Amino acid sequence: MRTMFTVAALMVFVGTVGADDKKFESKEGKFSVKFPGDEKPKALTPKAGGLDLNITIVEKGKNGFAVIYSDMPADVIKGATPPKLLEGGEKGLVDIFKAKVNKSAETKFKANGKEFPAREIFAEKDSLNLRVTLVLVENRLYQVFVVSEAKDVVTGKEAEDFVKSFELAK
Repeated sequence: MRTMFTVAALMVFVGTVGADDKKFESKEGKFSVKFPGDEKPKALTPKAGGLDLNITIVEKGKNGFAVIYSDMPADVIKGATPPKLLEGGEKGLVDIFKAKVNKSAETKFKANGKEFPAREIFAEKDSLNLRVTLVLVENRLYQVFVVSEAKDVVTGKEAEDFVKSFELAK
């Protein structure tokens, strides 16, 4: 599953707690999120196309929940509008990862009294179903992932609660 997250993150663009009632906080990543279940999140830091990917993941049975962030170079940010950058993430899922997008929508992510450009994507690849929320905060791209063999997991309450629990640090 970790390999799948790393590959998916590449295509999209690019002190641990794990109790039911506690949020995971990443000081370096400047975010917090409530992972489902009791497993402690694992951190991975692969490089991809010159970018450092920072992956925090919890595997729960055949389901995966992750937050990935990477800081994009200034020239990449300067050369494109936020919606185009987020569209590029979706295009990567299709062109490189060969995922079929079932639903995609531009949205806004609200945090700390501000709105940030975001994109919600539902896709499938072979036996995997993906739910990806992309959030662009200045030059940092956050990817909130839910992956499962079961479609009802990525569209269900647990996935919705996970995605909604994602917050930016103040």
